[in-house]
Amino acid sequence: MRPIFRQFAYLVFIAGLSLVAQMLFAQSKDAFLGKWIMDPDHSQFTPGPGPFDRTMIFEMKNGGLRNLTSTRTANGGITTIEYTAKFDGHDYAIDGTGLDTVSIKREDANTIERTGKVRGMPSETCTMKIAPDGRTLTMTVKGTYNGANYASTQIYRRQ
Repeated sequence: MRPIFRQFAYLVFIAGLSLVAQMLFAQSKDAFLGKWIMDPDHSQFTPGPGPFDRTMIFEMKNGGLRNLTSTRTANGGITTIEYTAKFDGHDYAIDGTGLDTVSIKREDANTIERTGKVRGMPSETCTMKIAPDGRTLTMTVKGTYNGANYASTQIYRRQ
């Protein structure tokens, strides 16, 4: 094989490898990342009523999963809940809620378990599960706040 053809073949091989690596990386993107809009007609809150307008955004930040949840209140205001946590079981601060900290654990590629604590004691559990089609996220929450129990099943659609 002539040197020029050998160099060309080598470049084609490297370009092909690069393309395959990019495709594999794109496919391995975390299923949770992106913007999710709550479907109030299919969500349930006890006690009710629940919010009618809620958006969650998941992104990777500083090696952890960042969650920003914005909820439009009945009087038109907006409340936000925000945390960034790693999948290491440690407690991380959460802002905008009655919880002090959260820890998250990855059950599988489409499931995250979150535990919320108040004054170091577990007070809320949350399971976030993405449907096989990747377009629906179901969040099941159970907890206690100031002695009162609450629960919800929140359905979100990917945007």
